[in-house]
Amino acid sequence: MNLAKNWKSFALVAAGALAVVSLAACGKSASGTKSSDASANLNKKQTITLWTFTTEQPQIDELKKLKPNLTIKQVVIPYADFQTKLDQVIGTSKGPDMVALDAGFVEKYVESGKLTDLASYGVSSAAKDNYKYTLDMGKNAKGQQVAISYQAAPGAYYYNTNVFQKYLGIAPSDTKAAQAALSSWSQIEKTAQTIKDKSGGKAYLFSSLEEIYNPVIGARKTGWVKDNKLKIDSTMTDSLDLMKDFVSKGLTQNTTAQSADWFAGMSNNTVGTYALPSWGLFYWLKDYSKGTAGDWRVTAGPVSYSWGGTWLAGVKGAKNSDAASALSVYLSTDKTFQTWEAKTQNDFVSVKTVNDTVGKDASVSLLGGQNPYPIFSNVAKNINGKNQTQYDQNIQSLWINDVVNPYANGKITKDKALKNFKNDVKSAYPALSVD
Repeated sequence: MNLAKNWKSFALVAAGALAVVSLAACGKSASGTKSSDASANLNKKQTITLWTFTTEQPQIDELKKLKPNLTIKQVVIPYADFQTKLDQVIGTSKGPDMVALDAGFVEKYVESGKLTDLASYGVSSAAKDNYKYTLDMGKNAKGQQVAISYQAAPGAYYYNTNVFQKYLGIAPSDTKAAQAALSSWSQIEKTAQTIKDKSGGKAYLFSSLEEIYNPVIGARKTGWVKDNKLKIDSTMTDSLDLMKDFVSKGLTQNTTAQSADWFAGMSNNTVGTYALPSWGLFYWLKDYSKGTAGDWRVTAGPVSYSWGGTWLAGVKGAKNSDAASALSVYLSTDKTFQTWEAKTQNDFVSVKTVNDTVGKDASVSLLGGQNPYPIFSNVAKNINGKNQTQYDQNIQSLWINDVVNPYANGKITKDKALKNFKNDVKSAYPALSVD
C-alpha cells in the first residue's frame, strides 16, 4: 500500500517489484456490487493489484487486522518511471486495479477519464469531515470525486528559536511574536534584513529561495492553465523581485533546496526558518536537527499552502475496480484507520476530527513541547485545492528553472525570463494558448 510521504519518492526499488500481502477483514462477507458503505465491498476474498511509487507499507500490517479477506499485489515502480509505465497500461488488462498518485501528478490522472467515480462508493457521506482541499484535488472538471487522499500536507514555517531570540529578541515561548515576524512578505524581508544586520551576515532567515517560491506557488488563486490558456497568477510575478532582493542583499544562503548545505542549516544555528510541510517535521527536521532538537517551533507564516500527499483511486474498467475504489475511500475516511495512521505514523491525516482528537494534547519534543496540530489544522482549512492542474509538475519546473533562478540571481531580465518560460511552455504543450 502506498501510504507514503512525498519526499521518499526518489529512493525506491526497481520497477516491477511485486509484493503480495494478505489484508484483513472483519464482518460478514458482502457481494461485489457497489455500495454506499465505503468498506462493504472489502469483505469477500479477492485480490487488488496496486501500483505505487514507494516501498513503505506499515499500513498493510495494520490492515491485516481489519480486512483479512483481501490480498494486495503491490507493484512498486520508481518515481521517475511511474507515469511512463502507468500510461502504457492503465485501463487495459495489463494495468492495475488501484493506483497511488503523488500530489505532483495526481491532476493528470484525475482528468484522464481513467479513474472510477467514487460517488457509488459512498464518498460524499464518508468524506464529509475531510479537508476540502484534499477533496478538490481529487475532483475532475465534471465535479466527480475520482481520487481521494488519506493524508493532508499543510505547509508551515519552522523557525529556530535560538536564531529568533539572539537576533530578533523573540523569546522561545512567544509564538505570536514569531508569527508576526513572518506574517507577510514585506515583513519577512524586514525580518531577514534584521537577522543579517544583527548577525553581521553570519545568519540568515532562509537557506534557499524555496522558502519563498514553494509557499507562493501553493497559495496561488489561479492555476497554471484555465480554459486551455496559460495563466500566471499575479502573486507569482510579484514574488520575483522579493526573491531577487533576497539574493542581491544577502538575505539568504541561496543554497539548493534539499541539498547537503540546505539541510546543514537545520543543525548549526545559521538559518532561522524553513518552509516545510507537516510531514517535514518528522521526516526532515527530525533527521537533520542534531544539536538543535527542541529549539524549533512552528507557525503558519504568510500564506496557506500544501506540499505533497498521496491520492488513491480505483481504475475504471479494471478487474477489481470496485474493491479498489472502496478501499481508496475506506483508507481515506475510516476514523479507526485514520486514528491509527495519525498515532503511529506521525501523520497529519485527511479527517479533521481525527486530527482534533489525536492532537488535542499533543506535545512534540522536537518543537520544545509545542503542539503543532492547531497550526496544521488552521492552515489545512484554508488551502486552495482548486489551483491545481494536470500541467503543474512540468510547468512549475519550467517556472523555477526559466524564471526564478536566473532572474533572482541577476542573470537575465524579467522580461526575457518570462519570454523564455512562455516559449518553453508552448513547446511542451503546443495545444495551449500562450500569450
